[in-house]
Amino acid sequence: MSEEKATDKPAQESLSAGPFGQFLLEHGIPSTRLADSCGVETIELEEKHLEGAMKRFRNSAEVALDLLIAVSGVDSPETFDSVYHLWSYSNSNELVVKVRVPKSSVAAGQLPTVTSLTPFWSAANWHERESYDLVGIRYVGHPYLRRILNPWDWEGHPLRRDYKQVVDALNDKNPHSFR
Repeated sequence: MSEEKATDKPAQESLSAGPFGQFLLEHGIPSTRLADSCGVETIELEEKHLEGAMKRFRNSAEVALDLLIAVSGVDSPETFDSVYHLWSYSNSNELVVKVRVPKSSVAAGQLPTVTSLTPFWSAANWHERESYDLVGIRYVGHPYLRRILNPWDWEGHPLRRDYKQVVDALNDKNPHSFR
């Protein structure tokens, strides 16, 4: 039993609010600390707080997370995740922010939605289009959300867990094909 308590305590300490979580809390924005990603603080935000939090991160002189490195989409078992990697030119700080949309909240035949960050970072434009194309996350407020890697008439989103690959001449696994 003492071993269980010893292993539980570090896990609880490592998930206490980090500097960026504390910064948001001081500004009235709740977040949840997740396990660090390669040593980088990782937090989860509710979608309704994404825009306000990102404005604070970018515009605050003390945090100065002024570069959006990447936006990616993930189809997790229970959620659709939009993942943002931020970095600061002035102090080299890094942060990973996740917005999770529960699959149970997405109606059949609909796509999960997350607010677009293109008004704050122009780099979000192509990254959000890629997440839309491959995972099927719709970014509300995006200026031109359309497919970027697949043809415009492609059916489905290839990085989804429920995606079924169409068998055609290019992927028929025929031993005589060039693939």
